[in-house]
Amino acid sequence: MDRTSEQLMLIGGTALVYPVGASEIQRRAAFDSILYAQLVANKNAGSRFGNYENWYAATREAYRQLGWIKLASTHDLKQLGQPARSAYIQPLEAWLKIRSICPEVVLATVKAGLSKSAEGLRHMLKYSAQEQGQRSKLVFEIGLLKPGPALDLCSITMHIDERISGIPLDVLLSEQVLRGEAEFNGVSLMLDNGRFQHQRVELQALMEHKDAQGDYRFDPYASVTGTAS
Repeated sequence: MDRTSEQLMLIGGTALVYPVGASEIQRRAAFDSILYAQLVANKNAGSRFGNYENWYAATREAYRQLGWIKLASTHDLKQLGQPARSAYIQPLEAWLKIRSICPEVVLATVKAGLSKSAEGLRHMLKYSAQEQGQRSKLVFEIGLLKPGPALDLCSITMHIDERISGIPLDVLLSEQVLRGEAEFNGVSLMLDNGRFQHQRVELQALMEHKDAQGDYRFDPYASVTGTAS
């Protein structure tokens, strides 16, 4: 991965990193599927902040119905701001390595995109953060689009011991200085284009309609290039 050739699209609570050269067909399939999965989960399982396990399971079922095939998955749990539990490689790290994902480059791309405007960060937090007294809960996802199309998605749930509104972006993306607990669920998906093809046009129209109603998607680069992805 080369961070100069990657861009960012915010889709609800997902920050999706994608190659600049990705085809329009593959980008739209990924963008529409991600939004659809979140909306279906909201409808069938309620808020991601209420019962995350059910909500997460509902998103994965939505992907399956669209024709996305699961290739691999992982789960990890860690305390933020503390040393690793052991010297052995952790499940999330192993999964990233197997999938040839450099987390430093992915995070750098996400930070670069979110830093382009305060509006982008507000968009992400609108769908991903909930303050609960003096603590906060974050439920967000970082994704990577690859040719195929294929999606590597890492859903992260954080319980942070302070209010999210008072935490700068650099701190949010530097877990060493946070305190609390984080749960990671990673999944790799490959699209069966044959199964997806017959619903592609209808799904695109539906997601455009939903986005017009709720403004679910935000392109941090649109103001720079003058066009949305």
